[in-house]
Amino acid sequence: MTDNLNFGRFDHSNDKGEIILPIGHYVLINGKSDKKDELPTISIYGLGSCIALILFDQKNRLSGMSHVLLPKSNQRKIIIYPHKYADLSVQYLLRELLDGGAQKELIKAIIIGGSKIFDLANNIIGEENIKIIMDELDKYGIEIIKKNIGGMKGRIIKFNTRNFTVLVKLSGDNKFQEL
Repeated sequence: MTDNLNFGRFDHSNDKGEIILPIGHYVLINGKSDKKDELPTISIYGLGSCIALILFDQKNRLSGMSHVLLPKSNQRKIIIYPHKYADLSVQYLLRELLDGGAQKELIKAIIIGGSKIFDLANNIIGEENIKIIMDELDKYGIEIIKKNIGGMKGRIIKFNTRNFTVLVKLSGDNKFQEL
């Protein structure tokens, strides 16, 4: 890993206490902070072929989420936003959680996204994102406890960092469903 671990870290919440996570960025939440009543919701609007990767250690109250855009990085050059890439995001987010006090054996994963929103034969980015994220989680021994992946529709997601629940709404739906 390089020294640019914090590139892409995002923590700006709006007036509703919601962090809207841009592509290629990540958020870390420490639920043990003094501001326990201010734990934000992390949201992604318009999640298509991208992946929302959530890693958390419920016992130690630590969670992180990244907004992954592409399957593979070109590791021969310096990566400014590692969370933009499926092949890097897992290791970087995991390292941040461990550095923050999470215990590896307690970290669980939730993955959402990877849809094929355009019905084109060569549109496989979503599928590749899913495969690489799942392979990387397996490589690090991280269990996926929930997933909402693939399909032909975009999503809106909301991750509640207080109780570690995720709400998902598919394009065209009127209501969120708990994952």
